[in-house]
Amino acid sequence: MTYKGASFLVLFWGIFNLLGGGLAFYFMGSFAQPVLILGALSAFLGFSLGHFLNRGRKQAFLSILGACTAFVFLYGWLTSQAFSQDKNYIFPDALADPSRNVYLLVSSAQLTITVLVLLILLVFSKPIYLSLQNKI
Repeated sequence: MTYKGASFLVLFWGIFNLLGGGLAFYFMGSFAQPVLILGALSAFLGFSLGHFLNRGRKQAFLSILGACTAFVFLYGWLTSQAFSQDKNYIFPDALADPSRNVYLLVSSAQLTITVLVLLILLVFSKPIYLSLQNKI
């Protein structure tokens, strides 16, 4: 994988997190503001760092690795908060609001995609870094 492919992967990560945050905010309103804020922040970082990685900047690749690592912890915290707030997760109440679990669903999906992007970037870090030096 070259740095061009990694930049498109980071762009996809940003778009996915922005859409996930918007979806949670659409269904849950202001209760999903943490997911929306982190989604918008990761989208901004995905767009800007993906652009600079597409231009062949080594600092952008290192910044993406740091940002993905930080977002793994932030999305993990949000997912654990959503899981601990949902008291009746195993046997849901028939009268409960069905959009209540969207927060858990979206935050766990954002955590999963962030972990996968971080793992892909770490696995292919040597070819990406070498392609940044050669600018293929």
